[in-house]
Amino acid sequence: MKLKTYGLLVSFMLSVSLLAQDIQPSTAESRIQPLPATGPPQAIQLQGVEFVVPELIIGGEWTTTIRLTNRGKTAIPTTNVYFFDNNGNAMSATFQITSGSIITDHGFSFSLGVGGIVEATFIGTSTVTFGFASIGCNTNGCGTPGLYGEATLRNRNATRPDFESVFPLEYPASVQYMLFDGRAGVTTVLYLVNSTTTPQTVNIDVYDVNSKLLRTVPIPMQSEASLILSLHGDLAPETVGIQGTLAIRSASTLPVTITGLRINPSNSFSSMRAFIPSN
Repeated sequence: MKLKTYGLLVSFMLSVSLLAQDIQPSTAESRIQPLPATGPPQAIQLQGVEFVVPELIIGGEWTTTIRLTNRGKTAIPTTNVYFFDNNGNAMSATFQITSGSIITDHGFSFSLGVGGIVEATFIGTSTVTFGFASIGCNTNGCGTPGLYGEATLRNRNATRPDFESVFPLEYPASVQYMLFDGRAGVTTVLYLVNSTTTPQTVNIDVYDVNSKLLRTVPIPMQSEASLILSLHGDLAPETVGIQGTLAIRSASTLPVTITGLRINPSNSFSSMRAFIPSN
């Protein structure tokens, strides 16, 4: 009787295992490869609703590593990633991919099986360039459900340990908020990205801790362009020695991406992210 029961149990478990295999989503190979021969995106493909990889700084003491993973329930099909310099032009860059191969291109394409991870580490020259990367739409649509990624920004100097900070993928929005702190010698550097194909003006409202508006700074931006700005120097010198909140608003309701670096007096830095209001 016990052997019969054991046999039935094994048979049942095997059936369940086979059934589970039937309903498991198929996994695809996770890989990075050069862009297809079609090259950089046409203007209509970038609408500002794609994921943005911010803080893409390459060359000199700087390098960036992009890591992507699929935490969804189905494989992510071939998806293109495009690089843009600070003036909105397609940016050619050299990077090493997960397999160890080195590619020079204006971007790359990737596919991700469930749970898969791919990585691209940029190799710069003595000249510093900066911009952003845009993750385009694929056959599953835009926004790429299940995709998570981050950019590790690293500053390397032989006289000290490396400084680095991590920036998750960002989703552009027309209104965002960011905390700032200008006390104790800390400085704030803002990184703005207009990933749309339309020039726009971004207004930054500077508030103190009592929600008093100190000033509004209009910032004109080219299409598909990036800007690096010093909050305490270029934009609002009155923020030195105080803390408060920035409200970042697109004058035309177009989406924009903003991140930043909080830099302490020793020049080490940490990432700053904006938050999007829920209503």
